[in-house]
Amino acid sequence: MRGVGRKRGAILVGMTWHAYLDESEPATGGTYVLACSLVVTDHLEGLRSRLSALRLPGEQKVHWYERSRGQRRLLVETIAAMPAIHHILVRDDCGDESSERRRRKCLERMLWNLEHSYGVESVVVEARQARQNVKDRHLLDSMRARRDVSSRLRIAHVPGWEEPLLWLPDIIAGAFGDDRRKMPGIFSMLGPIVELESISGLK
Repeated sequence: MRGVGRKRGAILVGMTWHAYLDESEPATGGTYVLACSLVVTDHLEGLRSRLSALRLPGEQKVHWYERSRGQRRLLVETIAAMPAIHHILVRDDCGDESSERRRRKCLERMLWNLEHSYGVESVVVEARQARQNVKDRHLLDSMRARRDVSSRLRIAHVPGWEEPLLWLPDIIAGAFGDDRRKMPGIFSMLGPIVELESISGLK
């Protein structure tokens, strides 16, 4: 992939990464997916423009589940050529957990990984209700208190229509969900730029 180097498990020296997160809970019920897209500073504005151009007439934002199968394939082909990398965290066997617990366990792991593997300081998460956003910030405060992450790591909650880069993890999570539902052929195109991690809901 032109313009972006990659080395898993180690901070990429000389690159400032920005992270964008979105969640998905497939209809099967026992799985929670947290997707993250990572973009270096130099590509932020260019990708925002390219993503904005993917909106259909009347759309405020690109949303995977509102697109036809053919349109989904086109989205993935476009994303696969963009200078970004992606990380998917999957929590299986979590049918008895609340949505908030699923999110908390996955977000905790993701935040740790983003700082320690990529040196990320800025994390943008699609905004939910105000009281739910507060729970994310409380989790980050707890991680800082335990020194799991440093005080440099920050979370911002932004509406999905306001930040086109949040459409990246929406597409990544959606493509993964389709693959899980025995609709292969699309997610495989993202293989070289997606890292997949699984944590059990039994933990």
